[in-house]
Amino acid sequence: MFRTQRRRRADTGALYPWIVRSTAVVNHFYFYCVDKDFGLFFLKFCTYFPYTTKLCINGNEYAKCQLDQRGVAFEGLDIGFLSCQDPILLQHISNKLSAVHIRALVKNWFARLPHPYT
Repeated sequence: MFRTQRRRRADTGALYPWIVRSTAVVNHFYFYCVDKDFGLFFLKFCTYFPYTTKLCINGNEYAKCQLDQRGVAFEGLDIGFLSCQDPILLQHISNKLSAVHIRALVKNWFARLPHPYT
């Protein structure tokens, strides 16, 4: 954690801010969500500067949602797939997941959830 500390100039006595490393107990807010395209994911907001946000998604959940939308049969596991009716399509869906899709997810949910960002 970075904080500011007041320091005094030796020659003039003037105060000035100085950035120092420190520790702090800060609040985090978690939003656990279900999206039609991505399935289960969560956003974690920190309430202290630099106000970071963490997005946690699972690519396997994304692929499962995409297969469900296309009506493709599969047997899913917690962290993958046991079987899939169309493994080539599954691979194509997995390869196609990109930053564009993730940005769209974040933009959609930022419009719905309270957060400190403008």
